Amino acid sequence: MKILCRRTGKDTRHLWAIAMETIVGTILIVDDEPDICDMLNDCMSGRGFNCHTTQDPVYASELLRLHYYDVVISDISMPGLSGLELLAAAKAFSPASRVILITGFSARENLAQAIALGAFDYIQKPVDIAELTEAVFKAASGVGAALNLPTRAATAMLSNAKAEQVISETTRALIHAVEAKDPYTRRHSEQVTHYAVHFAQAAKLPPDEVNSIRLAALLHDIGKIGVPDHILTKPTSLTEDEFEHIRRHPALGADIIINITSLGKEAAMARHHHERWDGAGYPDGLAGSDIPLGARIIHVADSMDAMLMQRSYKKGYPVQKMLGEMLRCSGTQFDPDMVSLAANWCQQNPSKLILATKEAMAG
Repeated sequence: MKILCRRTGKDTRHLWAIAMETIVGTILIVDDEPDICDMLNDCMSGRGFNCHTTQDPVYASELLRLHYYDVVISDISMPGLSGLELLAAAKAFSPASRVILITGFSARENLAQAIALGAFDYIQKPVDIAELTEAVFKAASGVGAALNLPTRAATAMLSNAKAEQVISETTRALIHAVEAKDPYTRRHSEQVTHYAVHFAQAAKLPPDEVNSIRLAALLHDIGKIGVPDHILTKPTSLTEDEFEHIRRHPALGADIIINITSLGKEAAMARHHHERWDGAGYPDGLAGSDIPLGARIIHVADSMDAMLMQRSYKKGYPVQKMLGEMLRCSGTQFDPDMVSLAANWCQQNPSKLILATKEAMAG
């Protein structure tokens, strides 16, 4: 008989066989419902794992302080201590332990926090044992990377959302999860949105297009949720392999956004916000007017904010230096019309620029 994983649709018997033959791992199972604890214990013990169970998450936190577990399986919603708080405790007391959270679909907002705290995976209720076993095998053996979690969680959080609710707490939580991966980009999405909306209004675009650009700008870096933290926060130059991870984030972000069926236009803007006017950008090498107008506006806004903000490896540019760079790259990196529009807006609205320091204005 085949045993299919709900997530992948694949027969997972071979994974169980490998796990039973090669993995002797310890699992801590935490759930306040005794029947679920017993069920998970029976399933995992029968597949070669040494299991400890508890219905008390506070006690589980103490166990993590005293003992090492290869894998922790925990419900999110529990009295006394939530699964997210237990995840934080696991990362503090036993950082090598890999935590798999069990969550209801209605708790989508928790997934952003799970990503930021370093969860290895999550399983939706009702629990699919084949799916859980596959996740436990990967966690215990080190097979696979946790990058699938951010991508799937992002999709779960955004799917079924209505367009008018995209700027809801759920979406903002996802954006904050991305920015939590790189502390130097906090509020970057909001600042890029600030500039992009002003530029779109200065271009006299109709209100519905301005709103689309606002949504796309807010979500433009959502694909960075799939970029490893050590690459996002690296203070020195990236290797070619590392930069290849960065190049993937616009396409990944578009894939996440496209799950909202009404946001196809916004997904295209996010996908193409790193295309260049001369065709040398990524991911698709579009050039000139083939690049969506919203993406061209977001590209200028994104670059402006990146130059004005201070990072670990550089100080924020003075305004005049930023404008000089924009003009220097006009017609190659940037749409020349958008550069002209942005430069005029900056000169006419100096108080609306978001600067790292007051001195930047004088520069």
